[in-house]
Amino acid sequence: MSIVRPKLFVSYSHDSEQHKEWVEKLATRLVRNGVDVFLDQWDVGLGDDLTLFMEQGLTEADRVMVICTEPYIQKANAHRSGGVGYEKMIISAQIMNQLGDNRVIPIIVNNSLSNPVPTFVGSRLRLYFDDKNYEQSYAALIHDLHGKKLKARPPAGDSPFSRQPTTPELAPMPDGTNHSPALKGRVKLPLPGVTGKYWLGSGEMLFEVSWSIGGHGHAYIYKRQPSIHSLCFATDIKEISQITDAASTSFFKSDEVEAVGTGDVVIMQNIQGYYLAVKLEEALYRSRNADDRNEVTFSYVIAPAKSTSFASIV
Repeated sequence: MSIVRPKLFVSYSHDSEQHKEWVEKLATRLVRNGVDVFLDQWDVGLGDDLTLFMEQGLTEADRVMVICTEPYIQKANAHRSGGVGYEKMIISAQIMNQLGDNRVIPIIVNNSLSNPVPTFVGSRLRLYFDDKNYEQSYAALIHDLHGKKLKARPPAGDSPFSRQPTTPELAPMPDGTNHSPALKGRVKLPLPGVTGKYWLGSGEMLFEVSWSIGGHGHAYIYKRQPSIHSLCFATDIKEISQITDAASTSFFKSDEVEAVGTGDVVIMQNIQGYYLAVKLEEALYRSRNADDRNEVTFSYVIAPAKSTSFASIV
């Protein structure tokens, strides 16, 4: 398989021997990372036509790296003759013929000017190669030259509105005592048997929440109910108002049951696509017998409009 190497022309001014060494060092690193570099220090010898080198290099190159030191800016903006002036003329003509492309890459080094790029480069995005930003800028440069994204766009997820309403066969909902239609509130739920159920919300925003006692200060919350699509433990969340993205993958997704302690927060999504946040306020374990002396107290909020954020509704 043939390897296609990006071709890069380096435009710079011979400010000093130290600067020429800096440019060659950067160019050498690029070559070792699979870039074909046009550099006068390598490609122009005694008796060679410098003008021809510039014309051919700038024409054949895929990209042009303009190393913007203060002397380079002064020479380019002053319309002086010489290498910088001639390269500027060729690059400017190419830019005019290819408006909107990203062919020219300004590199800022040894430059404290308020406008650190020559006027012919305009408002193009630039990289700062000072000591502090060198490695970060080099990573951005080499990724871009090879057509790779340093930060790839995340894959698109489903719209929170895309879940189609369904009408499953839900467990019968009792009248009044174990149901709160409000979008938020606080519930004290006795657990007379192994588990206790409570219905929150109504219509498409209905959640059937099932609890069992785990011990003093601990309880279990379940996802087995037909109305519940998913159950997550809200990692590092202590208040419901801290949840800004209920669909975040940073939360621990539970299969069918989650053990929670006092102060813990869980997030549930129902089969209609709405989100519910529940915080265990208290779990009282008083007896192993099937009586009503065990109980859980929890606060809850249902996010309207299939929102994933609870920050402004608590």
